Amino acid sequence: MKGLKVSVLSMLAMFFCLQFINAQETLEELQAKKAEAAAKVAAASAELSAIEGSIAKLPGWRIGGIGVVGIDFSGNNNWYAVNSPDATSNEIGIGFNGYANNIQPKFFWRNLVNVTIQRTVTGSNEPNTNRVVALSEGLDLSSLYGYRINPKLAVSAEGKFTSSLISYDSTTEKYEQSLFDPAKLTVSAGLTWTPFDELVVEIHPLGYQKNWPDEFISAAGAKIGAQYSAVIFKGISWSSNLSLFVPYLGEQTVDYDIDGTIAPVTYAGSDLINYTWINGFSAKIFNGIGVALNVGLRGDNQIADRGILMNDVASTETNQFVTQLYYTLGLAYTF
Repeated sequence: MKGLKVSVLSMLAMFFCLQFINAQETLEELQAKKAEAAAKVAAASAELSAIEGSIAKLPGWRIGGIGVVGIDFSGNNNWYAVNSPDATSNEIGIGFNGYANNIQPKFFWRNLVNVTIQRTVTGSNEPNTNRVVALSEGLDLSSLYGYRINPKLAVSAEGKFTSSLISYDSTTEKYEQSLFDPAKLTVSAGLTWTPFDELVVEIHPLGYQKNWPDEFISAAGAKIGAQYSAVIFKGISWSSNLSLFVPYLGEQTVDYDIDGTIAPVTYAGSDLINYTWINGFSAKIFNGIGVALNVGLRGDNQIADRGILMNDVASTETNQFVTQLYYTLGLAYTF
C-alpha cells in the first residue's frame, strides 16, 4: 500500500511538471506571436504614413487649421507673503490658425489666416481699487501666388494684411472696434524658394507697405518671409510664419497726434524695419483634440511708440525697438 502511494505521488509530481513545462512553452509561443503581430502593426503603420504622405503631395487643395482656447484664473486672499495680499487675475485667450493651399505642378496659391484675442484682468479685491484690463489681439491675412520656374523656384507675388480688431477703453470700461487702428497692408513681388515641402521662403525686393493710422510712415521696401510646418516629434506639430519688411527710406519724422498734442519722433531708415513671427505648437490627444501653445512676437517701432505716447505723451522711452509678445496655452482642436 505504501508503494502504491509513492507511485501515485510520483505520477502526480510528473504530471504537474509536464503541465508547467507545457505552460512555459505556451508562454514563449505567445510572446513570439506577440512580437510578430507588433512587427506587422509597425509595418502597416509605416505603410499608412507613406500612403498619407503620397496623398498629401498630390496636386489640389489642402485645407486645415487649429483653434485654441486658453483660460487661466488665479487669486490670493490675505496672502501677505506677496505685495498684493488680496488680488485676483484672470486670462482668457482664443486663437485660430488656418490655411487653404492650392498646389499644382506649374503654380501654387497659399492662403493663411491667424486670429488672436488675449484678455488679461488683474487688480486688487479691495473696494475702490482700479482693476487693469490688458488686451492683445490681432488679425493676420496673407495670400501668396507663385508660378514655377522649376520644382523649387517660382516667380511670386503676395498680399498681406495685419490689423487690430478690438480695443479696451479704460475710461468707459468698454470694448470698441479698432480695425485699421493700427493696421498695415503689404504687397510685394519677387521669388519664392521651396527647398522641401515643409518650408517656403519668400524673397520679394519689390514691395510697398501702407500703414494706418495716417500719421504712420508708409514706404517702398523689401519683403522677406518664411513659412514652416512639420511634425517635429510623434504627435507634436510645429507651424511657424515669419514676415519681415525692410523699407527703402532715409531719416523720417512722425508727428504723433495724442489727443490734440503733437509728439514728434524721428526715425532712421533702419528704425522702421518691422517683423511679425507667429509660432504654433500642438499635441494631439484624442480625435483632433489636444493641447496647443501659440506664441507671437512683433517688432514695430511705430506701433510701440504710439502706444507708449498714448500712456505718457511726454515719454522719452520711444524709438527703442520694443519687442511685443503674446501667447496662448490651452485646449485645441485640429482639423
